[in-house]
Amino acid sequence: MKNNLRWLTTYIRPNKALLVMATILMIAESYASLATIGLQQLLIDDVLIASNYDQLYDVLVLMILAFIAYSFLFTFGPHTIHKTKAALTEHIVQDFMRYMYKIPTASLQKERTGSYVHYVVNDIDKVGGMVANDVPRGLQQLAAALVLFGIVGMNSPVILLFSLLCCGVYVWLGRYFSHKLKIGAKQVQETRSDLIVHIEEGISSTREVIAYHRMQWETRIYEKFFEKYFDAVMKEGKLVNLQLISSEPIRWGITIFILGYGGYLVLQGQMSIGLFVILYQFSNQLVSTFQNLFNMVMEFSGKMASLDRVRSVMDGPTWKNGTKRINEKIETLQLHNVHFRYDRESNDILRNLSMDIPIGNKVAIVGASGGGKSTIAQLLIRFNDSSTGDIMVNGSSLSDIDRADWASRVAIVFQEPYLYPDTVKSNILMGMENVSDEEVFRVCQIASINDYILSLPDGYETVIGERGITLSGGQRQRIAIARALIRDPEMLILDEATSALDLITEKEIQDNLDQYRKGKSTIIIAHRLSTIKNAGCIFVLDHGQLVERGTHAELLEKGKVYKGLVQSEEQEKIKVSV
Repeated sequence: MKNNLRWLTTYIRPNKALLVMATILMIAESYASLATIGLQQLLIDDVLIASNYDQLYDVLVLMILAFIAYSFLFTFGPHTIHKTKAALTEHIVQDFMRYMYKIPTASLQKERTGSYVHYVVNDIDKVGGMVANDVPRGLQQLAAALVLFGIVGMNSPVILLFSLLCCGVYVWLGRYFSHKLKIGAKQVQETRSDLIVHIEEGISSTREVIAYHRMQWETRIYEKFFEKYFDAVMKEGKLVNLQLISSEPIRWGITIFILGYGGYLVLQGQMSIGLFVILYQFSNQLVSTFQNLFNMVMEFSGKMASLDRVRSVMDGPTWKNGTKRINEKIETLQLHNVHFRYDRESNDILRNLSMDIPIGNKVAIVGASGGGKSTIAQLLIRFNDSSTGDIMVNGSSLSDIDRADWASRVAIVFQEPYLYPDTVKSNILMGMENVSDEEVFRVCQIASINDYILSLPDGYETVIGERGITLSGGQRQRIAIARALIRDPEMLILDEATSALDLITEKEIQDNLDQYRKGKSTIIIAHRLSTIKNAGCIFVLDHGQLVERGTHAELLEKGKVYKGLVQSEEQEKIKVSV
């Protein structure tokens, strides 16, 4: 609990003024409401029963003013609460997204995407509501309870004593149910998250489900997740209903006691009718106040479960960020005895790998599938850090270099790039500013995609579907290449970035890149060897180890593994042509 409160404090401080204002407005609203009730005694006892009708105007004016104040506060109090919640939630979401960009790729890949979406749209929203809404309203109820205690206690200690006894039972019930409700709420959140994740994945896989006619299979999986969610909701519902059944008799017991005892005092002449009327309302309000506090305690348990879920993510491991900056251009890049595995249980993907990558040249990394080629790319852009060994840049460990500085110098194009549901131009720029249209056209010409873009209905302003679904795989890859080139990186990494292209288009792009990036470092992870014959240096991997190195001609003459890869590719071409 203390850790949770300490964690929340970091978000409360920047929004403290709004939170204090919301609390003051809510407390003032409560007091204005009590004033409208209290003035009824003056109207009944001092005006109507005492026949002092000359005071009627003054009392009515006071009641109207109290009602106007209450109406104003009733409007602006919740408005301030919503504003506070929006500011607080935005702050938490921003930090959550910043954390998302710091999660090690290995950890990120273990979690389903929909789970992170659920954290943002559900759990963080509940945490924001707990602070921005429950704190002001809780203090409002507490402030009202103190005033009501005073009013009821001064006018009828017996009614106050009976109310206190009943409130004690409320507190006991709250403590009894809070832990169970927290567990129940956590189960509901987890099963709901699983259900939403599956729905999202089901929508994403619509084409495959229809293509393989697996609609019933998908429906059965959905029903399984829904049944788990439904069972969790029903269990939580039973606890909530049991809590209500336990608390409602107390509420009605207090009401009946007040009516009976207060009515008896009126008949005995020990209490005026006006006092009886407002005491009845105040006592009911006191009961409602404690019931509201009681319900807040019950809901608080569920919202703390959401807070635990959010913290379990945001307090998780993050990648290490270095502090060094590269003041000059990249001059050397070396891998020293690098080992890499995703976790302790898995096998090494890279084993004792040492490479001295030439700078300012076209370099290729080849090998059979699963040999660790793409893993090297992920290490070079620091998606992952090596398990042991080191990557050195200009004599400094890559792990000691500031990530932002390194990212500004390196660009990568993946085999399956992600495109946003936005315009083609926006997908290329990705937030870059002060870039002329001519520069965009130029990189698109290099990527051999300019003519196609111009043929679209709105050209570069054409909106493409989510993940670029309206484009072919080759078109997506070429837009991604243009996206990397517009940044003019010192080092460009192409991770099988042209695998979806035909041989003619692929060769055209490679020729363009050779000309455009002459004298700059380009690392190509290739499956087709025909595109990297002119590379200044080719590294050959086999089962995570460097087995050969040289130019195309040198490797054909001396290399066994590379020669075997070339022969296999030639045989595949013959089979295809036949």
